[in-house]
Amino acid sequence: MSTARTLSILFSIAALTAVQPLQAQKGKKASKVAAPAVTAGNTSPLILATVGPEQVTYAEVERAFQKNMNRRETKFSSIPRDTAMEFLRLYTNYRLKVLNARERGVDKDSAVKADIGNNRKLLAETYFFDKKIADQRTDELAKRRLKEIQLNIILCAVNNPETKTLDTLVSYRKAQRLITMLNGGADFEKLARDSSDDKETGANGGSLPWISGGSIIKVVEDEAYRVAPGTFSQSPVKSRFGYFIVKVKREEPRALVKFRHILLQAKDERDSVATERLADSLIAVLRKAPNQDVLFGQLAEKFSDDKASGAKGGYLGSPYSRSGGLEANGSRLVPAFEEAVFGLKDGEISGKVKTLFGTHIVRRDSTKLPDVQLEKDNAKRVYRRLYFEEDKRVLIDSLKKAWNWAWNVSVYDRLMHAIDTTKNTQDTSWTRTIPVELNPQTLYSSPRITYTVAMFTDSLRRRLDMRGYTLNRAGFERALNKMTDPLLVEEATKNLEKSYPDFAALMQEFNDGILLFKVEEQEVWSKLRFDTADARVFYDTTKARWMSDRRYRITEIHTLNDSMAKALRSRIDKGEDIAKLAGEFTQREGLRDKNGNMGALAPRTSKLAQKAESVNALAGTVIGPFEEEKGYSIIRVDAIEPPHVRSFDEALPELAPAYQDALQKRLQEIWLSDVRKRFPVVYNQKALDSLYSRK
Repeated sequence: MSTARTLSILFSIAALTAVQPLQAQKGKKASKVAAPAVTAGNTSPLILATVGPEQVTYAEVERAFQKNMNRRETKFSSIPRDTAMEFLRLYTNYRLKVLNARERGVDKDSAVKADIGNNRKLLAETYFFDKKIADQRTDELAKRRLKEIQLNIILCAVNNPETKTLDTLVSYRKAQRLITMLNGGADFEKLARDSSDDKETGANGGSLPWISGGSIIKVVEDEAYRVAPGTFSQSPVKSRFGYFIVKVKREEPRALVKFRHILLQAKDERDSVATERLADSLIAVLRKAPNQDVLFGQLAEKFSDDKASGAKGGYLGSPYSRSGGLEANGSRLVPAFEEAVFGLKDGEISGKVKTLFGTHIVRRDSTKLPDVQLEKDNAKRVYRRLYFEEDKRVLIDSLKKAWNWAWNVSVYDRLMHAIDTTKNTQDTSWTRTIPVELNPQTLYSSPRITYTVAMFTDSLRRRLDMRGYTLNRAGFERALNKMTDPLLVEEATKNLEKSYPDFAALMQEFNDGILLFKVEEQEVWSKLRFDTADARVFYDTTKARWMSDRRYRITEIHTLNDSMAKALRSRIDKGEDIAKLAGEFTQREGLRDKNGNMGALAPRTSKLAQKAESVNALAGTVIGPFEEEKGYSIIRVDAIEPPHVRSFDEALPELAPAYQDALQKRLQEIWLSDVRKRFPVVYNQKALDSLYSRK
């Protein structure tokens, strides 16, 4: 069974819980009642019920309530007693089903055990990496995203003239020498222009756009958030590109700013002098205007040469931050424009702002700080996309080193000398040069598994997922990681339940969900068939539910302009027949041939019938014209059909799902009634009274 399906049926309470009492609380603040996890005077868990041999604790019910009702901050003890008891009843039903599954030996079924094993493997790996690296790094990244930094960099990346590859030692020494010069008083920007090996940023004195968490490569970002504003790196920062020196110019809270602008451009009918005079006059008018906010939008719509934003009063469509650009698409403003926006206070109008596009007048409308929870969510996505795989690789390699998972260096070197390292695994003859006596020797070993040369090279030759791997150190490392990483993760996660009680609870929920799915399939879903005879009995006992809607038989004239509609209404008022006029003038497709006859319409599905009902129309009433579907309608109520009990066949589209729902509940109750005989459910009324005595 797939993980997704397991999740969907893991805890079926959510779909069954009565929500009306919860909805009744909408708009009221939740009671600040402390959630008692233990009974007064001792440290034993508070027991709310027993289901056969199992105890149901307050803590587990609250966890299930918060998770399944998506109310993570709501204490179970703070909700109304009726709502709590309904949820508790559904939770004990859930526990009954799981007990019955174990009673039947469902958990011993080989297919179920395989599902549980597969689920644990997936969950354990995710949980392990979250706990070891992702949670901490995501929290750190989320905090960083509340700030933004303006920085300069110098990159030292000197290539070896012979190999044309990075010479790390020379690059490192260059970076050290530059740091010494900076400490001696050298100007950072001048040094960047003269010495940085990143010519693009060097030409700007090493200046980068404002950054926030997740904006640039990890090592530079880490250094930027470590270095104090106004200072620079005291040691070269190593990266795969070379060595960086980082200077932090400013650090400020990240702000999301809404602004508008008016763009004025010189053109044939208005030269640059006239354009400047227009800008001056608009600024003067705006600064004196009492209704500056509204007036700015009107002037932008009238005068701005940026027609796209002008149509929206000068608004570019979304808030802007210096480190993230426009929220909608990440687009960045040109520096002069950005500096003007962030040089204003909310409600202020700029002077003339010059850019390559022309002359701008800018109004800063409002400012807000990032939403903390939203930034946490964004940080999770950014971290997974940018940094997770790198951090995961570092963690796995560190565990391999700590646990002695290692190459046999002497055998490894002999193998490398024996093969043609310019080839890749698509060359089927690459293993022929390996000496026979080398094949049985240990190439890689760990407490978990050992690979001989023959085993390793055979995998490289045969496995399709390793086709095209290079026959050098990088290719061998890549292949080995593919072979050994799953084994190491399995080793690292084998005792997760003992180390992390939360993971043990998570696994228990998943396992119970699988058992629940299997036993419900046997007792409910496999028996859920539509039986016509039984459905007719259900229909006979619930006839009041199958009343038809009141229907209005309507004739309509529909036109595309109100003047024609008004003229036609005048002719109707003078005695002309609406049906005859509809046959000649209605513009609703296909209705002229029917003389505008719309048939019997119900208010639930027809706006025309809703209109008739809204005015308590009687047979013969003429209404309109009124706006309808980008045009205008005049209607006459020809007759009114009162509600009646629909026949079985008429009601079937609505009756069938209702019958299926009733049958499901009946089958479930028959099943649970039998299970309760062996596993009685007993509620701890004393504990419940103590929790809800004030409700």
